[in-house]
This record gives sequence, structure tokens and C-alpha cells, in this order.
Amino acid sequence: MKYFLRRKIPVAHDVLVIESGSPEVARRALEGIRKIFPDAQYHLLTCWPDPPPDLFTSVFRAADYPSAWEKARLLVSFARRRWRVLAILCTGEPILWRWKMLALGLLPAKVLVINENADFFWLDWDNRRTLRRFLAIRWGVNREEFFYTLLRALVFPLTLLLLLSTALFLYARRWRRLLTWKINALLAKTSGEPHPAPTGRETLRSKTR
Repeated sequence: MKYFLRRKIPVAHDVLVIESGSPEVARRALEGIRKIFPDAQYHLLTCWPDPPPDLFTSVFRAADYPSAWEKARLLVSFARRRWRVLAILCTGEPILWRWKMLALGLLPAKVLVINENADFFWLDWDNRRTLRRFLAIRWGVNREEFFYTLLRALVFPLTLLLLLSTALFLYARRWRRLLTWKINALLAKTSGEPHPAPTGRETLRSKTR
């Protein structure tokens, strides 16, 4: 992924489309994308066995690249061609998600995100609010719920650590007092001097034995 921090749209002679949803959504989205890049050549990576070849300069079928090594090698070949724009269908269907993640990491291209309504937006810093709303709808959470969930996730380990630390401190203090009393008792016994009786919990502990 490139140009995330830049608003500028690159001059694109080639556009790669990752089709992982309804072909109808891809077709409708392409109508709008072709208006932005009317002279570009379009290349398709699809999950469908019989895509329309007349709409694209080249077509790559995901089923022809089953292993992770073959996927990475194909995407690296795309990166070497330096295609400037990558359009990804994000329609909420768990299809080709490995391809999408690898493509975002390997391809030096500006990314267009296409939703299930064939609407699209550029994946860059200026569209961070649009991206946040898109993810909230996709994940089924709003900003307030996300904030409280994150807050609970951060507070819980701190609370647990505080409780464990308190319990450890109390047990350490108890055993230190008991050890001190036993050492004093042993010294008094060897010297023949009376030693002070244990107090508090030590007395209760000795009575229960």
C-alpha cells in the first residue's frame, strides 16, 4: 500500500481489480472507476471461474494459485510492474481475504475500497473518517461501544495486576512475621532466654495446630 499519507491521485496507466464478491457490484463500480481513469488498462484477479474477459486486458484466477508461495509470487510480479492503482472489493464476504491482505502489504499502489453498494473511496489519511465509519458498519460496532470495549480491555489487566500484587504483599508480610517469630524463638531457645509469644495471626495459627 502506497500513498496512504498523500491525497494526490497518481497517474495510472494500469489498474488492478481484486474481485471477491458479486460480479454485478464489480461491474457497477468499474463504471465509475473508468470515468476517473478512462485511458487505463484494467487487470482482474477474481475468485470466479469464468469472468468476462472482454472488460479486462488480463485476467488472473485465484484458483490457479492455491499455495501461499504462488500467491506471493504473483503479487510480487504485480509489484514489479508498478501498477499505480489497486481496487479491492470489500463487500463483507470472507472471500480472497488473504489476497487482499497480501496485496495491501506488497503492492506499491494507491488503494480504492469498494463496498457492497458499488460505492468506493480512496484509502488514505484524508478519508480516515470514512474508513472509520466503514469499519464500524462492517464490524457492527459504533465509536462509543468501541471506546468502552477498548477501555475495559485496558482496565481489566491493570485491575487483575493490582489484586495479585496486593495478595502477594499480604502473604509476604504474613510469612515474614512468622519467619521472624520462629527465628527469635530458636535464638531464645539456644540462649536459654524466654522469647516473646507470637501475636495476632501467629497465635491463632499455633492454637489450631
